[in-house]
Amino acid sequence: MGNTLKQKKSFSMPHVYAVILILMLLVTVMTYLIPAGSYTRVDGAVDPGSFAYVEQTPVSFLGFFTSLHQGFVESSNVIGCVLLISGCIQVIQMTGAFSAGIQALIKKANGKGLVMVVLFFTLFVGLGVIGYLDALYPFYPIIISLFITLGYDKMVGTAVILLSTAVGFTCGMVNPYTTGVSQTLVGLPMYSGIGLRAVGLVIFYFIALFFLVRYCVKIKKDSMHSVMGANYLQEQTAPMQFEEGLEFGGKRVVLILLFLATIVLSVAGSLRWGWGLPEITAIYFPVTIIGVILFRINVSAACTEFGKGIAGVIAPTMVIGLSRAVSVLLSRGNITDTIINGMSGLMEGKSPVITLLIVYVFVTCFNFFVASGSGKAVVMMPILSPLGQVLGINQQVMVLAYQYGDGFTNTFWPTASLLQLSLCGMDYGRWFKFAWKIYACLIAAGFILIVIANQIGYGPF
Repeated sequence: MGNTLKQKKSFSMPHVYAVILILMLLVTVMTYLIPAGSYTRVDGAVDPGSFAYVEQTPVSFLGFFTSLHQGFVESSNVIGCVLLISGCIQVIQMTGAFSAGIQALIKKANGKGLVMVVLFFTLFVGLGVIGYLDALYPFYPIIISLFITLGYDKMVGTAVILLSTAVGFTCGMVNPYTTGVSQTLVGLPMYSGIGLRAVGLVIFYFIALFFLVRYCVKIKKDSMHSVMGANYLQEQTAPMQFEEGLEFGGKRVVLILLFLATIVLSVAGSLRWGWGLPEITAIYFPVTIIGVILFRINVSAACTEFGKGIAGVIAPTMVIGLSRAVSVLLSRGNITDTIINGMSGLMEGKSPVITLLIVYVFVTCFNFFVASGSGKAVVMMPILSPLGQVLGINQQVMVLAYQYGDGFTNTFWPTASLLQLSLCGMDYGRWFKFAWKIYACLIAAGFILIVIANQIGYGPF
């Protein structure tokens, strides 16, 4: 009887598709309740004094469902990257290079799992610093599988990925999507004020790493502390199965080195030559073809394996298109600018600290609906910039407030994180239970740094 009652009271998070459809329905209702409005844009820049209400454009019954297709069309760049690189990874996995390499890595760790946690956390922080995020999606299953093989629960691998990229991306040292776009829009030298952003990086890094390491230690001592359940070792399954007993030498070492060189080249290409996802995706094919030749894999067998790799990530990539549909509905309803205009009016006449708090909270909350850092910057910075001038708030401080408000919740709000969580095989309910305190600390630390920046006259440089 008691067990029956417990089962009835237990809450299970709806499927990720259902969650996104609920959010879409919420936005659709908002298009009927919130007046439509827009700002005039000249060469992509917003004129802050040009807001005007326009004819209401609520989303129709048919429009609700056509937004799903439009979401996939607008997300095709990212979807194509994830599908194609996942296919390449599956073919390379066929050679046994990943399995042998991971097993060699585990032997080198020699029971020092925490060393691996810190190592990969730091690596992903570094990639987040340069805004290198979407191209990492196909590698999530490898990281999750690695930490499961090391004896941790699936949450550890998930946290290594999501917390690290949140810390690196949010600090904004050389992030072209938030810092770069925002500073350009308000007339600041790109990446100026990097010193305080570096301080922020260190603070955020140690906050996130402290919680992550503490969790790792706790579940190793007692599996009851795992959010995945006390029997996680028996119940969880790694996305990729690493075959044991394979020798890591010769051709496998060459293939792994080429694969790592491809990753380094993709990062360098994005920074130095302005590569986008098409170029980053393209360079994984040569190393895959070399792998097929080195190991004399039958071409038809390789093609079949490539298809298996794509099939394995079809469900997670569906989340990309569905999530984009939320933004499509906001745009069709013409309510984004109305919401921003209402918030800018709320900030007028407030003290600098209160204004910064409102900006910070608003950007953080608005990130629930519009996750694109560069997209929000184009709309919001031309409005926040003159507001800062009127209140005597340095432009560098306003950029910092926007940047921190945009960054943290990219891996916390469901609209932004469901894709990453789906790729990690993690449900949002468990992620929220594990992560909310960590993000609360990070967000609080971010605001303290913003206030300090304002007090010391940070910028404009």
